[in-house]
Amino acid sequence: MKVYITCPVSHTDNRLNILPEIKSVVEEVGMEPFVFQIGGTPEEIFNRDYNELKNSQIVIAEVSERSHGVGIEIGLSYHLGLKRILLLERGQYVSKLAQGIPDTVIVEYESIVDLRTKLAKTLGQISIG
Repeated sequence: MKVYITCPVSHTDNRLNILPEIKSVVEEVGMEPFVFQIGGTPEEIFNRDYNELKNSQIVIAEVSERSHGVGIEIGLSYHLGLKRILLLERGQYVSKLAQGIPDTVIVEYESIVDLRTKLAKTLGQISIG
């Protein structure tokens, strides 16, 4: 099962350090990760991301910070019929619209260790169910 992993980068790069942790968990549960890539023209970015989304079954998006790009990826994933895992640091907020998308699980975490544990459990439940 292929998993598309993304996080916000437009305003800060605070979430980039979480990506290797997410990728590691995805690999540990036997799934194939694709971590979004920074760089390219707007058209190259859209085409690359859309093609990767089309070839994925799950999107994992860190949503503790606002991002137009991540919001678009989440919307596209719904349109493409993917399941979603939204990672949310405790005390942060994600929109009610994103919360309401079918086949979306919100994983609230307090630390990297907590994130790894909860994400592995959630991925296990998705792959079974």
